[in-house]
Amino acid sequence: MKINRKILESFLGKKVEVKLFDGTIMKGYLQKCDHYMCKNWYEIIPYNGNNILFRVSHITRIKEEKDDK
Repeated sequence: MKINRKILESFLGKKVEVKLFDGTIMKGYLQKCDHYMCKNWYEIIPYNGNNILFRVSHITRIKEEKDDK
């Protein structure tokens, strides 16, 4: 399934696992970058303390993870 913006934004604020085109797998809460220079970029919070930005086109797989709350 091809990931598009509508699908990705349905996961905003949820705990997810994302796999990027280079094989990087990130787990955490999906957020949209709120900086004006990062329009249409996303990030996973927290991801090992790193702040990796990515676009919809970078994602090969996304799935919702069980929330530990």
